[in-house]
Amino acid sequence: MASISEVAFRARHRPALVWHQHRADILWWCFVAVNVWAIVMLRAWATVPFHFIWIGLTLMYGWRVWSLKVTALSLSVIVVLTGVTMLDDVLRGYQEPDELTEIPLMATVFLVMVLYVQRYASAQQETEQIAARNLALVEQSRTLVQNASHVLRTPLTIALGHAELLQQAATTPEMTDDARVVVNELTRLKQITDRFLRLAKSEQPDFLYPMETAVGELVTATVTRWMATHPLVGLGAVEGDVMSLDPGRVAEALDELIGNAIVHCPAAPIEVYASRRADRYVISVADRGPGIPPGMTSSVFDRFTHGIESRPRGAGLGLAIVKAVSEGHGGTAKVRNRRGGGSVFEMALPFAPLVPEPLDTSYSLRGVTGTA
Repeated sequence: MASISEVAFRARHRPALVWHQHRADILWWCFVAVNVWAIVMLRAWATVPFHFIWIGLTLMYGWRVWSLKVTALSLSVIVVLTGVTMLDDVLRGYQEPDELTEIPLMATVFLVMVLYVQRYASAQQETEQIAARNLALVEQSRTLVQNASHVLRTPLTIALGHAELLQQAATTPEMTDDARVVVNELTRLKQITDRFLRLAKSEQPDFLYPMETAVGELVTATVTRWMATHPLVGLGAVEGDVMSLDPGRVAEALDELIGNAIVHCPAAPIEVYASRRADRYVISVADRGPGIPPGMTSSVFDRFTHGIESRPRGAGLGLAIVKAVSEGHGGTAKVRNRRGGGSVFEMALPFAPLVPEPLDTSYSLRGVTGTA
């Protein structure tokens, strides 16, 4: 509801608002009155004022679409005014009788235009309603995913903890294997749930918390964690630089790139390197796997895209997170194939002006966590 001050403002300025809204209509009818006067008083002008009225009516309706009621009333008034004045001219001998045929002709042309405009307006309104409904459905789906992920997180964590305890307490090899399968599947399901949450969060205004970050140290620390458990992951040349970004989100995106390369190329070496290119800092993850099919290089970062059919299939969310983080910083994410086999995934982040660190952020390079 409007506040008292808003109501008072509207009441005080109502005359000005009404004049502003109907100024064009008032000026239009003044124009009609002047031309009707010219038809009656300036006989030498013949049908010029008559045509001015009808042309002006068409232009006026095209610029300001009236409601059907106002349109019908305006058309009726114009037909009567021009018809009476034209008939008077014919009776007095100033005009030929066939000039009267122009009135139904002009009215018919105007009605055709009105029908066309109304159909266009109706179609546009229907399109806007469909777009609004689709937007509402997308928002409901996003909310559903986010809420479901939040609800699933706690029971999954509890179930995973109990499964790990059962695995430790197993007394036979069969029980140990069964418990290991449960732990692995629950861990995978928890990772998928976390990814859903990150993607849902990526469309919120507080998705990123940029701060001054030594991006070279960030890349080195993230890759070093992976190297401890995955010997095929290597660290290439990394240029140091300081830029404004969300270090936690960038570390998550790099984790997704490295994890994606490990899953798809488990027996091939993986190299991570980073450098500044013009006004962007590019982080690259290169592998020697089968590469990306040419038709999929533009869609591999879309949600629920699984890539090559022969590769292990996941939820198809990891690269979508990389894209969301990159675009959230105003950058890009892309992939290209290497000569001799393999692919290179690149995350290009622009050098934005440094911003103050938010008060609720407590990030440090030592605290970066991933899925290694």
